[in-house]
Amino acid sequence: MQIYKKKNAHFQLKVSIIKVGCFLLLFLLTACYKKQDTILAVIVKNESGSVIEGALVEVKAEPTSFSGVVTLNMEKTTDELGVAYFNFNDYYKSGQTGVVVLKIKAKQFGLYGEGIVTVEQEVVTETVVVVK
Repeated sequence: MQIYKKKNAHFQLKVSIIKVGCFLLLFLLTACYKKQDTILAVIVKNESGSVIEGALVEVKAEPTSFSGVVTLNMEKTTDELGVAYFNFNDYYKSGQTGVVVLKIKAKQFGLYGEGIVTVEQEVVTETVVVVK
C-alpha cells in the first residue's frame, strides 16, 4: 500500500509540473504579442490626379443611435505628399473586429471632396479623396 501511495504522489507531482509549464508557456506566448498601429492615411488629389499639399482633412464618425452625438471628430492638414495621417490606437482594443466607419471631408481654396472609409484594425488603411 505504501508503494502505491508513493507512486501516486510522484505521478501527481509530474502532472502539477506539466500544468505549471503549460501555464507559463501560454503566458509567455500571449505576453509577447504587441499590438500594431491602427492608422488611416487620407490622400487628397485634384481631378488631374496631382496630390494637394495643405488641404484640410476632417474625419468624423456618424452617430449610430438616435442621440445624434458624434463621438469622433478629427482634423489634420495634408503634408507635402498630399497625405493626412490619423492614428486610432486609442480607439482600437485588441481582439476587436473593425475599428470605425468614418465620413471624410477634404477642402482647400474652394475645392471640396468627400468619401466614406472603414478603418481596419492594426493596419494602415489608405483612401483617396478627390477634390473638385
